[in-house]
Amino acid sequence: MEVTDLSTFHRWLLLGTAEDNPSIVIHGRKELPAGLGAAVARHLNEFDEDAKGNWLAFSAELVESIAGSATQRSLLGMGQACQCSVPDRDCCHRGEVLAALAAHGSAVLPGGDAMRACCGAANVFRVWLGYPPEGAETIHLILHPEHFNGHSLPAIIGDTFLEWANARLANTPR
Repeated sequence: MEVTDLSTFHRWLLLGTAEDNPSIVIHGRKELPAGLGAAVARHLNEFDEDAKGNWLAFSAELVESIAGSATQRSLLGMGQACQCSVPDRDCCHRGEVLAALAAHGSAVLPGGDAMRACCGAANVFRVWLGYPPEGAETIHLILHPEHFNGHSLPAIIGDTFLEWANARLANTPR
């Protein structure tokens, strides 16, 4: 499901996530297929037992709302006041909010801002749709959506993510 309201965001925060639970960032050269993030979250809510149904896809509008509110940012552990709120301009905390959502885990985040904010994060599975950009070595999965049925993309992304997450856990010393 794609989260568009603060109350769902608050419930997601309160439920917490499994320790070191990763997130997913999806971006590409073209506009993402409508509803793809929400469909990936639904798929993972069905098949990712560790997340206990707590996967959410965040809408750009909700991320903007969180970034523009000191109260909402504080829930993510971001304490500084916003000095950059100018009408009709993006809040300068957007990247920090995207990184904090990804660090919380069980978040599906779309777009270039999310890809840039999470480029060095070890707990983020990065998906690129279309021809890969330069620097593609940080991308885990590159897909050409025109070669797939739109209904299969969420399962391909979700299942590949689960394989990556399981392999990551298997390589973690206990």
